[in-house]
Amino acid sequence: MTRREPRRDRRRGSRALILGAAFTLLAAGAAGLALTGTANAAPGGLTVSIAVTKTWTGGYQDTATIANPTGAAISGWTVQFDLGSGVTVTGYWRASESVSGNQYTFTALSYDASIPAGGSTTFGFQGTDPNGYSAPSNVTINGAGGNTGSPSPTGTTASPTPTATGTPTGPSGGPFTQPDIDTAVAAPLIAFAAPTSSVPRPGTNPTDIYESKVLYYLALVDLEDPGAKASGGTSVDSALLKQIGNLTGGGNEPDADGGLEGWSAAPVAQALLLIKDGPAWAELSSTQQNKVNLLEAAMGYGGNYAYNDADNFSSGICGFGNFSKTNNPNYEDGYVDVELAAVQYFGATTWDSMLASFDDATEASTLDAAGLTNAGGCFTTVGSAANTAIQHAWLWKGIAATNPMGIWSQLASDTFDLTVTSSVTGTSNGTSVTAHIADGSTSPEQGKTGMGKEFDASDSGGLRSSALYVYEGWMNVTGSRVAMTATGAFSCSSATSAPQYKVGTADLIYKLDHGYISYAASQTGVLVDDTGDPSSDGPVAKGWNFDDDAYNVNIPGQAC
Repeated sequence: MTRREPRRDRRRGSRALILGAAFTLLAAGAAGLALTGTANAAPGGLTVSIAVTKTWTGGYQDTATIANPTGAAISGWTVQFDLGSGVTVTGYWRASESVSGNQYTFTALSYDASIPAGGSTTFGFQGTDPNGYSAPSNVTINGAGGNTGSPSPTGTTASPTPTATGTPTGPSGGPFTQPDIDTAVAAPLIAFAAPTSSVPRPGTNPTDIYESKVLYYLALVDLEDPGAKASGGTSVDSALLKQIGNLTGGGNEPDADGGLEGWSAAPVAQALLLIKDGPAWAELSSTQQNKVNLLEAAMGYGGNYAYNDADNFSSGICGFGNFSKTNNPNYEDGYVDVELAAVQYFGATTWDSMLASFDDATEASTLDAAGLTNAGGCFTTVGSAANTAIQHAWLWKGIAATNPMGIWSQLASDTFDLTVTSSVTGTSNGTSVTAHIADGSTSPEQGKTGMGKEFDASDSGGLRSSALYVYEGWMNVTGSRVAMTATGAFSCSSATSAPQYKVGTADLIYKLDHGYISYAASQTGVLVDDTGDPSSDGPVAKGWNFDDDAYNVNIPGQAC
């Protein structure tokens, strides 16, 4: 059987312990970690080293590093090995996999096949080992290797500090990337401006979005890898507690508008859900816990006001305008995701009861008394007109709060519903243009169903074909899936739009990797990529690295 993992895992570091050119097999034990083996080299010059990055009772996680020590680029690699009796692979990333008995073959994905001179790449896998860790044997790369036909030779013993222990990091993927952890731990404290005007609109600027992603990422790592630390020794947990303290400290929280501010409000709502399920919750004071509850509810109220089927407003509760619940997915993939987080946070029955008893004057005064004046001020602005609008039980496109997987599936379906193409021609701002992949290549998903809607949509300027707008939709629907996965709420059997999401994600990531020349009313031939373009408000400025890592740890190994 062959399974293709569509994700480019752009890991900028590894927790795997790899010693020089050694084929490193690490087995956790009381005396330390046993190092075994030598590297396998292909005739073309590639070498492969495999390291066990962690073990737990009945399971393990390995990282394979393929290096090219030669003076020229080498294209194409296949790594093959055998696993012992009872040992299986249950998840993998950054490679395609095929299995024959106990022999596993991992092959480079198209975007990761070429390794430059002196460069390297990695792929990872995890699985079950009911009899204790057993290293892969008969390891080859491109058909050659020193261990074929014999067990892995034993070597010396050392006692380095293992980089991770205990349960696996993330439900389905590899370890979180250390440089991303370092960046998040060192990031400035989250702080939203007061909602005083529509320009600049609070919650939509890249700084707010980035800071929200930091909070979300720290909460995710704290939940899935308790005890994780930055390279300098600061724990993720302590950094998260500081962020929560500032978020709830007074006048730093999102404004709960319900509109386009969902770009940053959704990561905050998802973060609060993760915090409630993680170790940091018990470390918060009762006052802080109450403020977190109030903030999650306030944002959820704003989402119900804006998106409930019974309502149809041209502005969120802050009164900034420029809103319609039928706008492109980069709008709804924000505050509908907020609502999904609130449903999970409080539970569907409790949440609908809270909506039914909503009173705007009480909400505004309660938020203001707690120091959450950004949110409180917007409820003061909208006034009693919000009561009837918010008191409806949650219903969006006919989907009730009791069906969170239905909500996610509808979001994914709305976001990824087109046939994949690598270029789109139309008229933008009065000029005939063609949006296209910057290097002229073709998406590997070409012809499949699932391309992001905003690769071929329209706006006031005419054609809208923008990798940035597709990313802004993807980032929040992905954040919801990751949060649901991390809290055990995501079900592949109920994820009816997962095939579209998978295609759309692979297509978007390919276009970001290769760059996409984008057009929209406010974009004329703008290069959008995942390395920093556009510098002021592109994916990297909006926290792409955190989205990237969270996705890779949680989603590629799932069955859908």
